[in-house]
This record gives sequence, structure tokens and C-alpha cells, in this order.
Amino acid sequence: MYEFNADVFCSWVNRLKTHAVVEPFAIATNRHLSVLHPIYKLLYPHYRDTININGLARQSLINAGGFIEQAFLPGKYSMEISAAVYKNWVFTDQALPADLVKR
Repeated sequence: MYEFNADVFCSWVNRLKTHAVVEPFAIATNRHLSVLHPIYKLLYPHYRDTININGLARQSLINAGGFIEQAFLPGKYSMEISAAVYKNWVFTDQALPADLVKR
């Protein structure tokens, strides 16, 4: 299992399990639902800043040579490590039945 430290939190837990997972849903909601749609109204407060935050993070925090890479992660290899971990990540494994079985 993971040892809790800055590397795991910054690159895996926070970025990949929250921002990267939610962004496609935010994009799909904005593209395919009317602003008058009840589901859009329900989701908008949760998604409203996600795309902007992720864009700014890609520009300054998690890019090659960015703050997170310099301060917490193993240098120029941090994005490669994140990509390798995320490649094996499966969305349906995060649901309760599968997640509980894995534990």
C-alpha cells in the first residue's frame, strides 16, 4: 500500500483521483446540457471552477519543471510516474463493490 507523503498526495490522490476524473464530466456537462437543464443546475456549483483550476494547474503546477515537480516529486520523472500510474487506473474499480473487494 502507499505510504502517505507529499508525493502520493500531490500526484496521485489529489490530481488523478479528483481533478482528472471530474474534468471529463464537467466538459460533457457544459457541452451537452442546456444551462436550463435541471441536472446542469445541480452539477454546476461543483464543476464551475474545475476546468479553470485544471488548466492553471497544468500551466504552473504540474507541468515539466513546475512547482509540484520541483518541490515534492522526483524531478523530471514525475509526469512519467503519474502517467504510468494513471494508465492502470480503472474508473469502475473506484465504485464501492470493487473498491471494498480490493481492500
